[in-house]
Amino acid sequence: MRKLIIVSLVVILGVQSSCSRFEEEIDIPSPTTITMPSLTPMIELPLTATATQGPTDSLAVASVPPASPTPAPPDRGICSPLADHTLKQLPEIVSQPYDPPPPGRDERHHGVDFAYYNHAGRASIEGEGVQAIMAGRVAAAIHDRLPYGNMVIIETPNELLTDEIFETVEIPAGHSIYHLYAHLGQTPLVELGQQVKCGQVLGDVGKTGYFVPVAHLHLETRSGPPGVIFESMAFFDTLATPEEQAAYTRWRISGEFEHFDPMRSLNLLP
Repeated sequence: MRKLIIVSLVVILGVQSSCSRFEEEIDIPSPTTITMPSLTPMIELPLTATATQGPTDSLAVASVPPASPTPAPPDRGICSPLADHTLKQLPEIVSQPYDPPPPGRDERHHGVDFAYYNHAGRASIEGEGVQAIMAGRVAAAIHDRLPYGNMVIIETPNELLTDEIFETVEIPAGHSIYHLYAHLGQTPLVELGQQVKCGQVLGDVGKTGYFVPVAHLHLETRSGPPGVIFESMAFFDTLATPEEQAAYTRWRISGEFEHFDPMRSLNLLP
């Protein structure tokens, strides 16, 4: 029994001695804290899609606003003032040509009239659509006032004028061209300040206004300062307001709006 105890003590002491030598030979570092990078995944989603996170939760992703549309090219065309007649046919149906008065006078004919009897199988021009000869802005849309009756004025700004216009008509720098369409059969189809395109229908040929026994389109063209609006206009009579008379004078005889042959603006003069 004594021998067994002695042997056990020897073994235990030997193991402790070995462990002490092992600790001396290997330097075990003390535990340290290691910071791990975030493992949150990067999720790329289409900008117009909705990503579903669960049965009821959803992540709404804002959509990118659409790109601005490419601006349309400027409308610089020249169109016939009559829907059923081409530009080349207009000289055939001139019923009264341009006959300008001296500067500052109101008599004679400031524009050109289009009318006919039994032309191309049609008895009269009445009711034919009246179209804008150039793009622009409505500077007047007047209902049944003397002398023009139902009437529309369209302003075409300088930047929309064609090279042909500049070659045939002397227009002061920065001025616009104004086109007047008179004696329309019904109230104008456009409103004051509205933008119109070349060939857009403004009304129909009629015989409203001062002593118009035969339906026809009276067309005037003038150059003048840009941006002018005529809310109303009327010839000097007992029903015309002072404002209407002043607008008529400004348009017709003040010299601020210089008239020229409409056939020139249509490039139809020989």
